[in-house]
Amino acid sequence: METTGSAYAVTFGKVGTNGRVNRKELLDAATCEAEVAKLIQEKLKKGYCEIGSDEPVPAKQTAVYRPMDEDLFWELIAAFNWKRTGDDEAVMRPVEKRLAAMPVEDIFAFEEILAEKLYQLDGEKYAAACYHGETRNISGDLFLYDRCGVVVNGRELYEQVVQHPELWPVGGEFESLLFLPQQAYKRKTRGGEYPYVTKVSYETCSNAAAWPNG
Repeated sequence: METTGSAYAVTFGKVGTNGRVNRKELLDAATCEAEVAKLIQEKLKKGYCEIGSDEPVPAKQTAVYRPMDEDLFWELIAAFNWKRTGDDEAVMRPVEKRLAAMPVEDIFAFEEILAEKLYQLDGEKYAAACYHGETRNISGDLFLYDRCGVVVNGRELYEQVVQHPELWPVGGEFESLLFLPQQAYKRKTRGGEYPYVTKVSYETCSNAAAWPNG
């Protein structure tokens, strides 16, 4: 990037080629300097780095593979795009794409962890918190969707609710979470039929020991 008075030029392209040059004229030198500084900060945040004309170009960093585990599971949950609230598919899309880029075993592992989290919340004390003490006539499906709502609120709240059911975020159902692994698998395999079945069931009342009153 080069500046000349109130104008700057940015060269795009691979190192060693002429590339493509974009030039922009601004009102004055101060405005130009401010915009250039902003552009540089944006690039640095994206992982670019500045090097001198006589310095070698750094080798391209290769992404390190991370197998699916609880930490990565919660990292993905935290990556939901809540700016698109109201469109569940759009909210989940960044995570769907990331899952689709992983080995299928990691997609299955993501669902296994999800099932375990939902299973842990499948209990009478949690249903009582969700339904203000009314557990006899609860809707099994709606209670499942509400449990999904706890998970998408993130690790910190989830772990708090496990210990303190009274912190349950009432009315925060998110049914679409149940279909995220299948959608990621479909994206990865271009329509393949999802073959995985979790070891534990997340359906309401599957955790029989947590429903002492039936």
